Amino acid sequence: GPVTSRSLHREEGSIVLTRPLAPFGLEVTAPAPGSPLDSVPVPQLRSWVADRRLAVLRGFAPPSDEAMLAFCKQLGEVLEWEFGAVNELQVRADARNYLYTDREVPFHWDGAFVGRVPHYIFFHCQAAPPPGSGGETTFCDTVRLLERATPEQRQRWGRIAVTYSTEKVVHYGGSFTAPLLGQHPVTGQTVVRFAEPVEDLNPVRLTISGLPAEEQPRFLAEMHDLLNDPAVCYAHAWREGDVVLADNHALLHGRRAFTGSAARHLRRVNVL
Repeated sequence: GPVTSRSLHREEGSIVLTRPLAPFGLEVTAPAPGSPLDSVPVPQLRSWVADRRLAVLRGFAPPSDEAMLAFCKQLGEVLEWEFGAVNELQVRADARNYLYTDREVPFHWDGAFVGRVPHYIFFHCQAAPPPGSGGETTFCDTVRLLERATPEQRQRWGRIAVTYSTEKVVHYGGSFTAPLLGQHPVTGQTVVRFAEPVEDLNPVRLTISGLPAEEQPRFLAEMHDLLNDPAVCYAHAWREGDVVLADNHALLHGRRAFTGSAARHLRRVNVL
C-alpha cells in the first residue's frame, strides 16, 4: 500500500498518531478526543522534542492549571515569576509591554533577562484567533540555520556579542550580554542566541560588539531574513486546545501580529 508519513505509537494501551511538521516539529494527536495530557509519557515527549525541537499536541483535554503544572514538573523545575508559574498571554487594555498586545513580537529566547534559561517552553492555547487573522507563534531552528550558513558567516558571527537592555516594567528587565553563538547545554550543538530589537512598548535596545557600526544595520536586516526563512522557520497557527512544547535552547521564537478583534489567549510555563 502507499507509504504514509503518519506513524502510530503504542504506549501502555493508548495509541497516539504522529505526523512530521515542516520544516521541523512533530504533531501528536490524542489517542481519543479529550484524552488527558498525561496519556503521553513524559520520556517519550522529551525524546520527541530532543529529536524534532518541538511537539504540537492536539485533541487532548484542556488541562487545569494544577494538571498543567503537575505535567510540567515531570519535565523539570518550573520557573516561578512574580505572578506565579503561568504567564497568561492575552491582549490587555492597559498593557505596559508589547507581549500583552496584538502586535508582532520579534524573535527572542525566554529567560535571558533573568539569567535562568528554561530548557522547555510549554504553551496551552485557551483561545485561538480565527483562521486567517494572524497570531501565529514563529519558531526558528537555529541549529538548522547554522548548518545552512556559509563558513564566512559562521566565522563573522563567532566574533559578535550583543548587550540587550530594557526597562523592567513587567516580569523581566535590566541588561545582559550574550555571544551570538552559544552552546546547547544538553546536546552541545552550536546554537544562535539572538533577540531582535523591539521598537514598541517597553523597548529592547541592542549594543553590538565585534561588528563595525556601519555594518550593523545590514546585520540586523540579514538576521531578520534568516530567522524568518521558511527552510528554518515553523509558524504555528493555533487551534483552541493546542499544547506546544518547544526546546528553548535550540529555538528562537516570536509572534506574528493579529487583528485586534481576534481573541488569543495562551498560557505559558517555562521549565528549566
